[in-house]
Amino acid sequence: MVVNTQNSKKVNSEVYRKFNQYERIRLLFKKYGYDMEAARKKVLERAGRVKEPVLDVGTGPGRMAYTIAYNGNEVTTIDISEDAQRVARVYAQKYNVLDKIKFMNMDAQDMKFKNGSFATVFSANLLHDVKSPKKVVQEIIRVTRPGGKIIISDLNQKGRALVNKVYRLNREVHRGKSVNLEKIVGETFKKMGISFKKYEDGYITTYVGKKI
Repeated sequence: MVVNTQNSKKVNSEVYRKFNQYERIRLLFKKYGYDMEAARKKVLERAGRVKEPVLDVGTGPGRMAYTIAYNGNEVTTIDISEDAQRVARVYAQKYNVLDKIKFMNMDAQDMKFKNGSFATVFSANLLHDVKSPKKVVQEIIRVTRPGGKIIISDLNQKGRALVNKVYRLNREVHRGKSVNLEKIVGETFKKMGISFKKYEDGYITTYVGKKI
């Protein structure tokens, strides 16, 4: 096999450029009161005991995935963007948990897992970035086994306003949309018989459900 080292260098350079971009945004959020890493830890705290196998839906830069892995759990994480997962690998290496995370390129709206494949399923800050957030929630429920736990967290109105502000300061546009979490998550849970608790923690809302 012939490896094009010039292309490899370009890919690595782009990955670290995006990594640094994520870091700038993370620090801006923290400056204005939204500590993204603390928020992921709070989501994990709200989840309670985490049973394997574990799925993280919507890797992004990997904050939820490496938080779960750092907690001692092995986790499969999916994202439609391979570029985002390359950045997530850098974060996983930074926290020495790369060996605990399995990265898969997959659409959260059409997951290729069998029904009931996972005991615990997380999704953090994904719903506002997808075309059909309700479909994602339905898919999450489908791949969770009976008795399994579902943890869905996303920006609330306060968080959405801060995200828009921070992206403007960084001279970027956040393309995510505002979502009605109660309608998309709460009502879907009720309709599909998922018992749940809802938590408001600063800039995020978290639903912790149990599949019957």
